Amino acid sequence: MVRRILFSSLITIFIANPVIAVGQAQVESSYQVPLTEYGHPDLQGLWTDQTRTPLQRPVALGMKRTYTPEEAAQLEQAALIGATAAQQPLDPNRPAPAVGGTITQVADVNFARFITRYIPVKGEHLTSLIVEPEDGRLPFKDNPPLDIFTKRANAGFEQFDGPEIRPANERCLGNPGQLPLIDPLSIDGPWRNMQIVQNEDYVLIFGEYHVVARIVRLNKQHHEPSFPKFYGDSVGQWEGNTLVVHTKSFKPDQSTSRIPSSGALEIVEQYTRVSESEIFFEYQITDPEIYTQTITAQMTLVSMPVNERLYESACHEGNYSLSGILAGARRQEADARLSQ
Repeated sequence: MVRRILFSSLITIFIANPVIAVGQAQVESSYQVPLTEYGHPDLQGLWTDQTRTPLQRPVALGMKRTYTPEEAAQLEQAALIGATAAQQPLDPNRPAPAVGGTITQVADVNFARFITRYIPVKGEHLTSLIVEPEDGRLPFKDNPPLDIFTKRANAGFEQFDGPEIRPANERCLGNPGQLPLIDPLSIDGPWRNMQIVQNEDYVLIFGEYHVVARIVRLNKQHHEPSFPKFYGDSVGQWEGNTLVVHTKSFKPDQSTSRIPSSGALEIVEQYTRVSESEIFFEYQITDPEIYTQTITAQMTLVSMPVNERLYESACHEGNYSLSGILAGARRQEADARLSQ
């Protein structure tokens, strides 16, 4: 996990230094993008997507694409109050959960940090990362989407029949989402951080969570015949100051409940450095088996503070949790047979 500066200190920095407000540099056109020794725009560094903006727009907002600065400030204040309250110690004398109730991971909040800021994108406070379709929602072709997990369920497989039925992330086989930063979560954590390293022929995009290392081959073709693999096959090229990365050949098992997908999924990413501390990040998701049209999303990547680093991210401490889940399912099945 990443070692971070204190939550309260971070809020103080943002409040006391409004002149460094993130996203403002994107509306300035005088910035000169630094170049590497090979003459390419230099995107190298540690980057994070510290924004509270959700992937999908809340339904109640309809076609409202942006918040006013005043609305964003009110939402941030409410989020800060909620985050502060959530991080208070739990009552040691609280009663046990009700019989048949759901036990949540409330205590984990004390070890996490809720994101409270709506980072502007090109000077605008978006109501959703999705800007196309115009309603800011995922345009599903079917309800529910017919990804591999839905197809398995329709074929009669139960939720805990085997490891293949469980999501890839639970099996330590995938990032939360098909690629790093594509699928934002509401709390701070290693899934928000990545490092970019470049040379003349390759760009390495290293996601901290699950230690995801994507090697983007520049000015190359996709491997043919293609074969599905986790994180797909990525090739890229420079278009002016923008790195354009096209990825396809994803495994259908990388589908998630937040962004369902199939083996037909293709993602195009654009990385454009707009200041010393910001990258404008846009991506398009195309999957004709799941969606009725291409989805476009935008966010601002912010450079991590100089005192922060990436750390190795382990999964389930050897993934014992999954074997325990499946063992419990087998015991329930055995008990059911004995009771017959």
